[in-house]
Amino acid sequence: MKSNNNNKTTLYWFSIFAISFLCFQAVSYYIRPNYSGENTSINYFLGIAPNFFPAIGIPALFILFIQQLKSTSRWLNEKNYITANLLSLMGLIAWEFIQTTSKKLHFDWNDILWTLFGAFVFQLIWIVTPRTLKEIENQTK
Repeated sequence: MKSNNNNKTTLYWFSIFAISFLCFQAVSYYIRPNYSGENTSINYFLGIAPNFFPAIGIPALFILFIQQLKSTSRWLNEKNYITANLLSLMGLIAWEFIQTTSKKLHFDWNDILWTLFGAFVFQLIWIVTPRTLKEIENQTK
């Protein structure tokens, strides 16, 4: 029974990561390069989407990594969603600031804002996730 719950938990969090990654890929490599419209709202969304979707998906993947650590740290076990979200935010925001040193990449404060909003959406997903899908049970119990 524990293994079945572990499989469901892994599938749940990996699915959130995969859906976010597919949305990121679709916007970045298919929709944005082929959109030639003048609608400013759509242009804005296409500009911030590659920051918004990873801010939801990357913490979901980190949840799985943290759970695999089998750490005895109370913080990692009970607050893994906060750790996952903070690690993701630090990396994504650092990447945005690294872009200031590039001639090909573009720094934008809106990207940082939507990265933060994506992290907030991840927190909402965590809140509505059933308790049984929030942790992998230890097989040795």
